[in-house]
Amino acid sequence: MICPLSPAHFVGLGAFQLYGLLLLVDARLAPLPLAAFLLACAVAPFLPWLNFFLPIVSRGGRDQRGVALTFDDGPDPAVTPPLLDLLDRYDASATFFMTGKKAARHPDLVRDVLARGHAVCNHSLHHDPFLMFRGAVTLRREIAEAQAVFAQFGIVPLAFRPPVGITNSRLWRILLELGMFCVNYSCRAVDFGNRRIGNLARRVLRTVSHGDIVVLHDVIPSGGDLPKLLAEFGALLEGLKTRELKIVPLARLIGKEVMTRGAASDTVNPAERFYDGLSEKYDAEQFGSAVAISRRTEQELFKARIPELFDASSRVLEIGAGTGIFTLEIARRSREVVAVDISAGMLAVLQRKASAEGIANIRTVTGNVETIALDGVFDGACAFLVFEYIADLPAFLNRLAPRIRPGGTLYFITARRSLFRLVTQVGNAMRQGLWLKARSRREVEWMLSAAGFGQVEVRSHLLKSIVSGGMLLEVSARRNAEPGSEG
Repeated sequence: MICPLSPAHFVGLGAFQLYGLLLLVDARLAPLPLAAFLLACAVAPFLPWLNFFLPIVSRGGRDQRGVALTFDDGPDPAVTPPLLDLLDRYDASATFFMTGKKAARHPDLVRDVLARGHAVCNHSLHHDPFLMFRGAVTLRREIAEAQAVFAQFGIVPLAFRPPVGITNSRLWRILLELGMFCVNYSCRAVDFGNRRIGNLARRVLRTVSHGDIVVLHDVIPSGGDLPKLLAEFGALLEGLKTRELKIVPLARLIGKEVMTRGAASDTVNPAERFYDGLSEKYDAEQFGSAVAISRRTEQELFKARIPELFDASSRVLEIGAGTGIFTLEIARRSREVVAVDISAGMLAVLQRKASAEGIANIRTVTGNVETIALDGVFDGACAFLVFEYIADLPAFLNRLAPRIRPGGTLYFITARRSLFRLVTQVGNAMRQGLWLKARSRREVEWMLSAAGFGQVEVRSHLLKSIVSGGMLLEVSARRNAEPGSEG
């Protein structure tokens, strides 16, 4: 399902279309769009903030206060220890984008950085400045082998900063496969890796503002003038304090974790990483953006149907519970809800909501519902715009059916296949790098029947006056009785 569509794909498509049109008008002009596209592809990698080939986090949101300090290319036994002491004196948190080779060479420095509360992220294995001009195999190896080094310290970096901030068209797929995302910067001292440290603090303070990600380097300066470098770092910290620009952790500034502690998973699901990063602001996005019309429609449909779906004795499985947009209402009307979601971050938000309302009959389960064990039998199951993420829905429904008691209800809302839905699928591929599957009414009815569900009812909703057949399918089905049993 990984489908990393970027603006580059559509600029290229448009260039070829213009090429074809211009051939009919003036063949001499036809190569111009293609030349412009090639020029964009050549320039874009060197613009660390440009989301041309992939999404790049280069600064915090417009409403974020404070700045984040990041240090590249270390750790360095001459620079990193006194820098950590300096950060301690200013009670400042930083993120260190380390190379795998140096981290392996100086393990005590890595442990010290972590022990003092700073984050460690991936800056490739060797810091080859020409890495983005290498092949995909080399690029993946550089990132993955650095991840293996950091795993020895009990951490999993989620943020990757390419050497020199250069990106390419192959990077996004590799980061998706590794469960990572790209972080660059919005403010730099143009220090050329500490080859130019004179007036470093003044150059940063001249342009820095709220929301900036500042890039610096914790490596010995050219010429070995360590006292001068530390003096510049101190002047920068003092200048930020004077200007009331609070130094905040990078994760707080960008609203998503840049490092986790614990063992790395053998398999990484891109949806898991995406929603973990979105969990704290998920509800605000769902009801404060263009997708709100879909969410409100779902809520209205579910509110009308819930009395006939569950009762006070029901044990209910919710697939893809997320932050609990529907879960709490189900819990109020049932005996127990088993809320499954691939994102631990989303379920943590759900648990906080349930605790605040004194709801104690929700059991959360973190994992991929296609592979985790589903314990016990349920009186009903439901899902809301989640089946689009399931790679093999027929197989999943066959696996789910025995977990629902005969006569129990499966209720879900899913995306209906249409030309208009194709546009939203493309948009999602540009946002998440995933292709979400929409399905037709006939497909849904066939899959449910093959899995042993009867009394299938499928209704279409949302924008029916604009989109023939609507955008959503509301589906209700009952599990057939076991062969030989009554009813």
